[in-house]
Amino acid sequence: MQNPHNDNSKTAIDVTGVILAGGKSRRMGSDKAGMTIDGQSLFERVSQALGQVCAQRQIAGERPDLATQELPAFADSFPGSSLGGLHNALVNSQTEWVLVLPCDLAYPSAQLLQCLLARREGVQAVIPRTRHGAEPLIGCYRRDILPLVEEQIELNNLRMTDLIDRLQLRYLDEQDLPTGWRRALTNLNRPQDLERLLSPPPVVTLVARSGTGKTTLLVKLIAEMTARGWTVGALKHDAHKFEIDHEGKDSWKMAAAGAAVTAISSPAKTAIIQRHELEPQFEQLLTAFVGKVDILLTDGFKRSSLPKIEAHRRELNQPLLCRGEYDDPSLVAVASNAVLQLDVPCFDLNDAASLTDFIEERFLK
Repeated sequence: MQNPHNDNSKTAIDVTGVILAGGKSRRMGSDKAGMTIDGQSLFERVSQALGQVCAQRQIAGERPDLATQELPAFADSFPGSSLGGLHNALVNSQTEWVLVLPCDLAYPSAQLLQCLLARREGVQAVIPRTRHGAEPLIGCYRRDILPLVEEQIELNNLRMTDLIDRLQLRYLDEQDLPTGWRRALTNLNRPQDLERLLSPPPVVTLVARSGTGKTTLLVKLIAEMTARGWTVGALKHDAHKFEIDHEGKDSWKMAAAGAAVTAISSPAKTAIIQRHELEPQFEQLLTAFVGKVDILLTDGFKRSSLPKIEAHRRELNQPLLCRGEYDDPSLVAVASNAVLQLDVPCFDLNDAASLTDFIEERFLK
């Protein structure tokens, strides 16, 4: 069986992708579908994600402003509820399955949609479920559940949770979801949600004396946080000159000819190489991560005021950097292979899980 996390090679012909756009955006105070991130509206982002996995798409909601010939809109027969939006999707689609997404998702994920589609055999619906609960508005539903939906509407029971309790349902729990699932499930309801999303991410920097194993710890933290669904940025501070461009390569030739900024882009990644005489301030570097990661972990910056976790190894027989000649007030924790009595929490150097618990509680609540 193909890996649903990686297979974006074709669209499903038995599934209609439906954008739920019938809400009034009252808490936001303005139309959520038209709000933009990185120059692209939320509606466009959702539509694009669905287009990668579904051969057909439509809009559930009276939105002639969003509709096109290829992407028709249908008014809700029962407006004002999520169940009414699902009813709209089921009634107006012609395929066996519908894949629904709300129009207010900040980072809709085609990988997540592939996961849902890959697990639908033998059930009537597939939806994500995290420690915070089920996400029925991001789901794959078989069209034969329409009578159950209509029955609930007739009883004036508009709760989606009551519907899914009646279905042959498969949950995709956190361990089944693809990398970055937290952002893929993030929707925007209030102006504060968008403000927080576009604010600089929290930053934690790891510092240590040479030979402590700081980079090893950092790699473990990135892996642990990624496994928990966080999108993590990483930034290495190098006090020496480094080169990622190699002599003879096209980008090197462009830079040698005088280009101040060169870039290499592919479907998988982009690299921007910018030369400068003065090292940028950290705040300038941080702008590259805004809106793209949940947290930034850095290696170095030991003289900064950033929150620091210091790695310590008993065998080096050296004092802590941040509790040696002076007390660094930005130290928030220590990871050591020795038992230390400190004024900040001390974790086992090899226990990335417990240290991740601390980071989540301190920086990601």
